[in-house]
Amino acid sequence: MSVENVPNDLRTKDAFHHIDMGFLNRRLALRALPRPEADYYRESAKVGSDHFTQLANDHLLVTILEDVCESQGVPTLLEALEGGTARSMFRSTEKLAPCPEIYNAKRVEHEVQVLLSFEMPVVIAYHTSHMVSDTGTMTLAKGSAEGYVHSIIGVVHREKKVFRIEPIVIGAPWFDHPRNGEDSVELMWHGKDFGEILPEDIEEFSRAREIKIVDTAEWQNAMSKTSESHVKQSIGELLSEPTKKDWGGESDDHFSANTTVGGRRRTAAFLLKGPTHFREMTLEMCGKRADQIYRLAKTSAEILVVQHAHLVGDAVRGTLRALSIVPGGNSRKYCVIDGQCTYRILKAYDKLL
Repeated sequence: MSVENVPNDLRTKDAFHHIDMGFLNRRLALRALPRPEADYYRESAKVGSDHFTQLANDHLLVTILEDVCESQGVPTLLEALEGGTARSMFRSTEKLAPCPEIYNAKRVEHEVQVLLSFEMPVVIAYHTSHMVSDTGTMTLAKGSAEGYVHSIIGVVHREKKVFRIEPIVIGAPWFDHPRNGEDSVELMWHGKDFGEILPEDIEEFSRAREIKIVDTAEWQNAMSKTSESHVKQSIGELLSEPTKKDWGGESDDHFSANTTVGGRRRTAAFLLKGPTHFREMTLEMCGKRADQIYRLAKTSAEILVVQHAHLVGDAVRGTLRALSIVPGGNSRKYCVIDGQCTYRILKAYDKLL
């Protein structure tokens, strides 16, 4: 599935990012809560030991933990790894190597397939006694080889030869939650893809959907000659905003307070890349260790936009998603505008050179 499979009316909505637990260390989850939140959980948890009561209590516990992470601004795994501290709590959605031994071993350890290279491998290690669902066990056993991704809240420890994750919660990214109301039923099928919007979902760029491309040469010939400054100026004009001069260390190339998505005005931060390197965009083109995407994610923008004159590679898309769509979040989205989409926008609004 992909972002195109998410229904148009849902794609632009805000939705609470929950985790459908496959693994839950209840002791660590309670320990991670500040006292008022821990007391609230104990007072609100239902009495009973049957499956459905325990399931309801577990969802309540994870929801409270997600709210605490959101209020405290708990970073993503990539941010925690870059932070350099000996121990850091994190929350994000990651790809994990298959772990078939989860069915028989009391304790397992397997690789976390992070998108950037670090000085040490990153692994996740846990006792299988904390598994709480058969589906969760199956997805961890099969891992990313079968297309599964896992939302995780945990603590990453910097050891001598490895970064070792101590998970609190592991499960599927999940939007079937009471906070999402009537949309929950439809959203439950789009956990891997929800959070990305298409360029034409931005009202100021919406006429781009009317433009049809004849062949690859049509947009490549135009975009290879279209400078980053022209794209920036055009975006500013479409958003009725002035643009700023580039300078080293900036958080974004353009910040907008007038981007309309889903009928509501939202803030958006743009990272723009022109045709200087007219080839598929890689992480190496986003600054040292992709720091331009990190800086973009550090802004207060509700929408993070990466634009390039050519194609945009999977690693760039994955890093952008990993830094913007997190458990406990409910409003941030991201958008990729590749060279073909940029061409369609410029053509639709008579801004081609």
